[in-house]
Amino acid sequence: MYRAPTGGAVGGSAGLAMTGADVGWWIALGIALLVTGVLLLHANRRRQRSTH
Repeated sequence: MYRAPTGGAVGGSAGLAMTGADVGWWIALGIALLVTGVLLLHANRRRQRSTH
């Protein structure tokens, strides 16, 4: 049995993707992470602007 090398979160995600998980779930997860990152960045910028 081949075991994919895992190197942290990225390797773990690649390992899960190799197990045959539905690609749609990975696309949805990527979009959710992207939206979360944009919202956090926007909130952080607004907070920095209000303190200066």
